[in-house]
Amino acid sequence: MRLNRWLPFGLFLIFITGIIIGMNLGRFGRIVAVVNSLPLGDKGGHLLFIGMLTFLLNHALNGRMLKIGRLKILLGCTIVAVGITIEEVSQIWIPLRTFDLVDLAANYLGIAFAAWIWSIGNRV
Repeated sequence: MRLNRWLPFGLFLIFITGIIIGMNLGRFGRIVAVVNSLPLGDKGGHLLFIGMLTFLLNHALNGRMLKIGRLKILLGCTIVAVGITIEEVSQIWIPLRTFDLVDLAANYLGIAFAAWIWSIGNRV
C-alpha cells in the first residue's frame, strides 16, 4: 500500500517543518544553545535530519529517477535539495535566522549520504 511508503515521510516532513517554523519564530532558544554547545552539533543536525528526510522521500517515491541528459539522479534527492536550498536562502530575509553556507553544505552532504545509503540497499 502506498500509504506505508508516504506516511513516514509525511510525519517526518511535519516534524522538520515544525522545527523550521519554531526557529523562524525564535521558539527554541534553549534547545539551540544545547545543540550549539556540542561539537558539530548544528551541522550534524543538518546532515542527520536532511539525510533522513531525503531517504524517506526516496523510499516514498520508490527510488524514482530523474534523467538529465545522461545523468540519472534520485528524484527525492532533487526535490529535497531544491526545497532546502530555498529554505536556507530565505533566512537572509528572516530577522531571527542567519543564512549559512556551511549549513547548506551539511544539508547537501546529508542528501548525498542518503543517496548513497539508498543505492547500497536498492542497486541504483
